[in-house]
Amino acid sequence: MEGYREENVKVDRSSLLTELINLIRIKSFFRREAEIASYLVDRLSRIADRVELIPVPECGGNVLASFGGERKYLLLTHMDTIELMGEWTKNPWGQIEDNVVYGLGALDSKSSLAAMMEAIRSLREKQSLDGILFAAVCDGEGFSRGTYHLIKSGKLNGIKGAIVGEPTSLKVMKGAYGRIVLDVEVKSKPGVGVEAFTNAIVEASKIVLHATRYPEISPGTIAPLSIKSPELIMDHPGICLLRIDHHYPPGETEDEVRKKLTSYLQRTDGLKAEVSIKPMKRPTPFMEPYLLEDNSDLLKVMRDSFVKSFNEEPIVDVHRSVSEANYLSNIAKIPSVIIGPDGGNRHSSDEFVYVDSVLKLAGILETALSILVGKG
Repeated sequence: MEGYREENVKVDRSSLLTELINLIRIKSFFRREAEIASYLVDRLSRIADRVELIPVPECGGNVLASFGGERKYLLLTHMDTIELMGEWTKNPWGQIEDNVVYGLGALDSKSSLAAMMEAIRSLREKQSLDGILFAAVCDGEGFSRGTYHLIKSGKLNGIKGAIVGEPTSLKVMKGAYGRIVLDVEVKSKPGVGVEAFTNAIVEASKIVLHATRYPEISPGTIAPLSIKSPELIMDHPGICLLRIDHHYPPGETEDEVRKKLTSYLQRTDGLKAEVSIKPMKRPTPFMEPYLLEDNSDLLKVMRDSFVKSFNEEPIVDVHRSVSEANYLSNIAKIPSVIIGPDGGNRHSSDEFVYVDSVLKLAGILETALSILVGKG
């Protein structure tokens, strides 16, 4: 937290911490966000000019809070979490220890949600927020149905720029990687006992090892997600299903990446099986990468916000994963930056966030909102 000075933070620490703990205490697993959505409607109704709970198929819905008339700038983050997994030594529903808050979603992304709400509340007491739209979306940890549905609804028409909350250790992300997931079906000759056979799991394992070498020839990351075959008693399996995740940087299209990776997997050495490769089925599109220009107005606003709030320049980088900003930038054509607090154990037990980073985030967001409202 180099350069951090808490006395410069404009928002109220106690209010922010209370809001964060309240949010963590609400179970909001992805696609089951109804309770937290109801809570947000109540909280935001006290400060916003208009609050809407927008139904989203197969999810708990989106919450939109509008300020003033025409919507011009957007704050957005997801309100859901992954399932509770692993062995926790801390209370997954909120535990404070000095400068650390533990809990499911503490880092991803209820701290961003709390910081955005506190920034709005704090600034609302000092000036108009005309033109600002705040969105808490569902299914961010699943297929991003909330953001996709919000874009398709037309409610973001006319938005000039967006700030998306996602853990970044307070770096400002001017772009993000894209992602594609391939399902690989491996078919071989099954057998029983000592009969001649080709084990499909062994053949699929060859593909896994070959896949892990892919980043050596093409940028990005490869992560095998699962490998499985039908549960059998005696037979050597003749079918195996493999799922492979690929994150790739800006500069390539989904079609180019899919064709290149598919061709690479099909060239696995020593393969003795039939292989079928296709994109994983999902209810929303895969997220493609994006990158803002260095002279982007939105980047300038974020830089100015850091300098005005803490007399320091932000670190600007590219997010090495996907987020709601991918859809906003590529589908809605809304220039988007990503920023969030610092912490650890994301998507695992004893997830935590540093309180001072959440405070700093709220201060930066409040300054950014003030600048954006002034731009009109």
